[in-house]
Amino acid sequence: MPRKPLSQLDIDNFRETYCDAAYVPYQREGYDAVTMRGTAKVIGCSPMLAYRYFANKEDVFAALRAALFHRLARALEDVVAEGSALDYLQALGAAYAKFAHDEPDGYRLLYMIHNHRSDAYPDTEDAQKRTRKILIKATRKAVEAGDIAGDPTLLAHTLWASIHGLVSLDLAGQLTQGASFDELFPALLQALVKQQPNPAPGADQPRTDD
Repeated sequence: MPRKPLSQLDIDNFRETYCDAAYVPYQREGYDAVTMRGTAKVIGCSPMLAYRYFANKEDVFAALRAALFHRLARALEDVVAEGSALDYLQALGAAYAKFAHDEPDGYRLLYMIHNHRSDAYPDTEDAQKRTRKILIKATRKAVEAGDIAGDPTLLAHTLWASIHGLVSLDLAGQLTQGASFDELFPALLQALVKQQPNPAPGADQPRTDD
């Protein structure tokens, strides 16, 4: 009797189960601790079956990163746009930092280790774009409201890079110069949103979103 074809739900469920199993040793011991064979053993399937769903370990981690980017996007989308456009932008920054501290292993996987070429994994790239568009849209509203000045896309990337830098230092235990993350973070946000950079030559037109 021919085998019943797998539905997309069946495929998605297996991939999610496999990724969840791979995430556990990653959190405990790091990227090198994860193997296709070991993960298959955990969920009780053959390694050959696992290779029907994932080309290799890099493929597994690309799927994990996509899921984590969507999780980060949902956390940002849950931020309520109260007060001014600037208040909302600062609230997004706080939500981003909270995600990083709530899920440090996931955050490191997204931004700090083994970052695969995004063009090789369009699902992961689309998930990352989802988070980026939220910040760019909020920055554009703050510019349009006159709260800050400059190119919205450039300002959004500057805001992200600055917050990421502080978060990364904190997760690495490198904030040892006499000021804690809780002290530095509001000061960083205040400094960033008060900047009004002059556009670079030839940058009269705003950049477009991806």
